[in-house]
Amino acid sequence: MNRVIPLLLCTLTLPFGSVSASQDCARWGDFTTLANTKMTTLNMPSQNRLSVSGQLVFRPLMQSDKFYWLGLQLASAKLTLDNTDIQARYYSVPFAVKIAAQSGDILAYHFAAKLKAEDEQKLIAIYQQFHIEHLKKYDLRNPKILEESDNLGRYKIQYQRLADNSIQKHKLSYTMTTQGTQLFAFKKPEIKQDSFIFTTSACWVEKLNGFNNTRVESDKGDIRIDVAQSIKFVTKAQPIAADISLMSLPMDPLKWPLLSADNVYPKPLPVPLSSAEVFTNVLLNKDLHALSSAELLQLLYDNQIYLASLHALIKQQAFSDKQLSRLLLMIGKSDSVYAHQLLGTLYLDTELDKNQRFRSLMALKYAEQPLNPALVEQLYAHIDNEALSKTDVKLARTALMVMGIIAKNQSGSVFAEQLTESLADRLVTTRDKHKQATLLNALGNSADSAHQERISKFLNNGDANLRATAALALSKMPNDVSLGYVEKSLKIETDNKAKQALLSAMGNNQLSESQVDDVLIFAHKQQGNEVRVAAINALAKQRAHHQGVIEKLKPLLRQERDQQVLKALMQAIHGNR
Repeated sequence: MNRVIPLLLCTLTLPFGSVSASQDCARWGDFTTLANTKMTTLNMPSQNRLSVSGQLVFRPLMQSDKFYWLGLQLASAKLTLDNTDIQARYYSVPFAVKIAAQSGDILAYHFAAKLKAEDEQKLIAIYQQFHIEHLKKYDLRNPKILEESDNLGRYKIQYQRLADNSIQKHKLSYTMTTQGTQLFAFKKPEIKQDSFIFTTSACWVEKLNGFNNTRVESDKGDIRIDVAQSIKFVTKAQPIAADISLMSLPMDPLKWPLLSADNVYPKPLPVPLSSAEVFTNVLLNKDLHALSSAELLQLLYDNQIYLASLHALIKQQAFSDKQLSRLLLMIGKSDSVYAHQLLGTLYLDTELDKNQRFRSLMALKYAEQPLNPALVEQLYAHIDNEALSKTDVKLARTALMVMGIIAKNQSGSVFAEQLTESLADRLVTTRDKHKQATLLNALGNSADSAHQERISKFLNNGDANLRATAALALSKMPNDVSLGYVEKSLKIETDNKAKQALLSAMGNNQLSESQVDDVLIFAHKQQGNEVRVAAINALAKQRAHHQGVIEKLKPLLRQERDQQVLKALMQAIHGNR
C-alpha cells in the first residue's frame, strides 16, 4: 500500500504557471515542499515524512498564434524520506507545457526523457496545480470559483486577488473522483485545509507559500490516508546558473535531445555468474516461461557480458522453439549493448533459420539505447548488398522497418536523428521501388517529421502504391505541414488505395471546418466503398474537435445499404457502444 503515498503527494505538490511568454522572463528560485503522510490500514497506523527541494527554473519557449510553450526544471532536486536521501533523478528532467494562446488551457506536456507514467505525473504536478495561465482572462478582484482536476478527481477552487495584489488560491471541495489511477476505490477526498498565496510579476510567480491537508478514505473504510503538505517558493535575484540544462535547450521542446534512460534511472552494477558456461547452463536447465519477466530480465542484465556465448547454442538448436522465442524477446527488452550485438549477429548469420533471424529483428526493435555505430554499419552493409537471396531481401526490408521503430523509441536523441537521416538518404538515392516503399514505411515508423518534405515528393510519384505508402508514412507524423501535403494530394488523387491512405492521414490531424467538409465528400456514394469507409473513419476522429461531424454523417446512415459502410457509420456516430 506504500505505492499509494506518492500518488497523493504528487497530487498535492504545487506547480507554477507563467503570466507571460516573453523571452526576457526566465526565472529561478528556491523550491521546498514538506509532506507528512499518515496512513491507517486495517486499524494499523503508519507514518512518513517526505521533503522535496531544489532550484525551480522557468523559461518561456516557442510561441505561435495558437499556442506557446513554457519550460520548467527542478534543478539539483533533493528528496528525503524519513531523513534518508532518495535518488530520484527524474525530478530534475526538464519538461515543457503547451498552453493555448487564447484560453490559457493546458494542451500537452513534453519531457526531455522517457519517464515512467507515475514520474511524469510528479513533474506535471509541479506545474499543473498552480497553473495560472487560464486566470489572465478573469477579474480576480472579486472571488472567482472554477472547476479544475487532478489525479484524484474534479474539484471547485476559488481564486481572489488580495489587497497587496497577491493572489489567493483556495481549493473548496471535490465534486467527483477519478478512480482509474488509484489502487483502491475511494470516497470523495476531504479537503480539511487548503490555502496558497502567490505573488506574480509581469513574467512569472515571484513568491509562493501555502499549506494543504487532504484526507482520502477507501469505500470500505479500511484504508485512510491523511497528507499534510506545505510548499514554499521564492525567486532568486542572482543570474540563473550556467549549468542549468533547460536554459540551453532548443526553443521548440519537440526538438529537445532526450536524456538516456541510464541517466534518469541508473541501474546498480550487474552481478554476473562466475562464467559464461555457468550462465548458459542456468538458461538451458530452467523453464524460461516459468520465470517472471522481471526475473529473466535481471538474469540477462547481470550476465550481459556472456550473451555472445548464446550464438553458438542457438545455432546448435540447444533451446526448444518455445524457449528460444521467449529468450530472444527478453534479450531484446534487456536493451544492453551486448544484447544489441547478439541480436544483430543472429540476423546477419545467413546459416541460421530464417525464422530465428526474423525473431532477432523483432527483439531488436525494443532498443531504447543507441546501437553501436559499428553494428549499424554491419546491418547496413547487409541491407545494401545487391546480391541478396530472396529470403535475405525480405529480412533486409524488415531490418529497415525495425530501424524506423528504434528511431521512434529514441525520438529526440542524436542517435535517432542520425538513423532517420541515413534512412532518408537511402530513400533519395535508391531507384528500387520495393526498397523505396520499405524506406517510406521505415521513416513513417520513426515518426520523424524532419523528413516529411522528402516523403511528400512521393505523393506525386507515378506509382500509386508508392503514393499510398508515402501518405501512410505522413499519417504517422500529423502536423500542419504534413497536412498541407496530404490535403493538396487528396484533391487530385485518382487511385482508390492512395485515396484511402490520404484520408487516413487527414483524419490523424485536427481538421478545420472546411477540411471536414472536404473529407465528407469522399463519404458519399460517388466513391468506392473502401474510400467511403476511410473517409468516415477519418471524420470519426474529428468528433472531439467538431461536434457537428455526427450531424453531417447521420443523413448518410438513412440511405446506406452496404454493410461495411453501414458499420463504419454506426461506429462513427455512436462510438463503440
